[in-house]
Amino acid sequence: MSDINADARSGKLIFVSHCILNQSAKVRGIAVFPGAVRPVVDLLLDHGVAIFQMPCPEMTYLGAMRWGQVRDQYDSPMFRRHCQNLAGGVLEQALEYRRSGYQVLGFIMVDGSPVCGLKKTPQPAMEGQIWGGMPRYIPAQHFVCGQGVFCEILQAEAARQALADVPFVSTPEVPDAGSFEDALRAIKELL
Repeated sequence: MSDINADARSGKLIFVSHCILNQSAKVRGIAVFPGAVRPVVDLLLDHGVAIFQMPCPEMTYLGAMRWGQVRDQYDSPMFRRHCQNLAGGVLEQALEYRRSGYQVLGFIMVDGSPVCGLKKTPQPAMEGQIWGGMPRYIPAQHFVCGQGVFCEILQAEAARQALADVPFVSTPEVPDAGSFEDALRAIKELL
């Protein structure tokens, strides 16, 4: 579509996990930045890329006062249905932007998240360990290779809806979940 660049917009768009633009959506105690993940946001803005903030499935399901959980706790039929609904809305908008001539560059997820992790997600440290009960009991966790619940659903739905060619990359939530420098390099490659 030739009209897309008739004004100042670049016509380039990227979809980001909610907490990249809003660290206040994170579970208390794990935000690394005061407001937004500034290095990612600055990189995107420096390249003239519009930023679409996806909804936070954890926030929209459990609210701001939730405590940290592992992937197994979110892997329930009810939460999966919630993620399916959110993914449907996100992908409808991605398809509409693409249909209207915009270049959808990709999706930036957050490794270390039980919901938005692309390559790493938290699991109980001991196999068979049961998580649940009072929040004062916090069992040990570690990061394993795998996707968070929302990321898994979003990626599968994207493939079904003619968006399989749109790449997924990630940035780490915490240092144990990956290299921030590697993440910035991968994002730069999309731009």
